[in-house]
Amino acid sequence: MGGPMSLVFLQQQTRAWKDKYIARLVTLAGAWAGSAKAVKVFAIGDDLGSFALSGKTMRAEQITSPSLAWLMPSPLFWKPDEILVQTQSRAYTYNQLEEFFDDLQYRTGWDMMQDNKKYMMNFSPPDVEVHALYGTNISTVEKLYYRKSKGLDGTPELINGDGDGTVNLRSLQACTQWRDKQKPKIYTMELPEVDHMAILSDSRVIKYILDLLLPAN
Repeated sequence: MGGPMSLVFLQQQTRAWKDKYIARLVTLAGAWAGSAKAVKVFAIGDDLGSFALSGKTMRAEQITSPSLAWLMPSPLFWKPDEILVQTQSRAYTYNQLEEFFDDLQYRTGWDMMQDNKKYMMNFSPPDVEVHALYGTNISTVEKLYYRKSKGLDGTPELINGDGDGTVNLRSLQACTQWRDKQKPKIYTMELPEVDHMAILSDSRVIKYILDLLLPAN
């Protein structure tokens, strides 16, 4: 959430304010355009990588968070006809997410997504120097496939693509679109096989940030 929230904050500030107070924005694993994992959490929950927790039990609390709806895939980076959920009887494309929530019997999820749509649809640049560091080459959910079910019951197969294990690569790289839309530079650092949480303690990331903060000798 840090990346999208920082973007909204900076979009609301004046050029003079940013010149005075912001030298640069450094983000780690920024989910600029959301993540297909949010679809998975709404459907079956997430155990947070713990054997002691049940995803289905955690789901009851997780789906009440408006921030989860904000992290749904962005319509600016996912195609309208792109399939996000597949069952034996039908597919749910991006444009059919309302039906997906209705079939989950959780209309509130769709309503929260609409509340956050104004943030999802505004991807204007922050107009500050950006350093985006993120992991790659880790299986990251792209689609849910209920191979044995005609409905949204049971446990789906997770169809994976590239990303950091939580955020899809297209979302992690979305900030590169600002390179020709703002004067301050956009820097990226890809870290193969570094996942969404491990990036916080990666020695290369720590060195990168220290090099930005500390003056050269």
